[in-house]
Amino acid sequence: MVKGYGQAGQTVTGAVQQVNPEILATAAQQGQNVTGAAATAGQGAVSAADKLSSLLNPYMQGGQFGMEQLMSGMAPGGALSQPFTASMMAQYSPAYQFQLQQGKQAAAQQAVASGMGDSGGFSKALSRYNQDYANTAFGSAANLYNTQQQNQFNRLAALASGGQAAATTAGQAGIGAAEYAGTTGLQGAQWAGGANIGARNLAAGNTLSGANFLANTQINAAKGLAQGDLGAASSWNNMLSGIGAAGNELLLGGLGGAAGTTPGWSWGNIGKNIWGQG
Repeated sequence: MVKGYGQAGQTVTGAVQQVNPEILATAAQQGQNVTGAAATAGQGAVSAADKLSSLLNPYMQGGQFGMEQLMSGMAPGGALSQPFTASMMAQYSPAYQFQLQQGKQAAAQQAVASGMGDSGGFSKALSRYNQDYANTAFGSAANLYNTQQQNQFNRLAALASGGQAAATTAGQAGIGAAEYAGTTGLQGAQWAGGANIGARNLAAGNTLSGANFLANTQINAAKGLAQGDLGAASSWNNMLSGIGAAGNELLLGGLGGAAGTTPGWSWGNIGKNIWGQG
């Protein structure tokens, strides 16, 4: 029985020593798998954000160019901040002088045909025509200039706005990817840490249970030995008690017995009791 207790304790202890390293190794491997998967996912998100940023880069460059042109054009003295002047008539109304000359010739021919000639009335009419035509032509040229300025501003503003939108999208994608990578990395590390702690707790519990079982088997084995010793001692004690009683009876049972009682052992009948002689 004692040997059986010992073998059982050794079996449990050996099983604990074999299982615990496997538990810890499995937890470590699974932790590495999870953290590796989290890192891969995070890197994939960052890579996707980088690719998106690369695709949006031309739009961002266009937006930067448009913004630079707007800032330069709208600055004091810039092309987009210049008001229209008479000096720009030749550029924005190239036919002004020709049309004015043609009008003056037509008016002169009409005056000659009507008999006005070089009268004062004709001179006044011609002067009025020049002023009216100049005002009309100046207004038309100014409108054309302002329209062209506005169109140029709108195109540059559209470039800047598109670049801003592209930069915002790329920035948000980058921030989102970085946050995702950080979150998945943290969650993977937490899972791995939890798995490691759980495995260590399980291994510690196994070790403690094994130690308790081994201690119990040792205690039970000791109890078995003690009980066996006590049983043997009790048997020896009973045997010794019987031997002592027989000795007492042999030595004292009849010696000094009362007169008239059944003869026991006495000095007078020792020979009879031993050799059967009276």
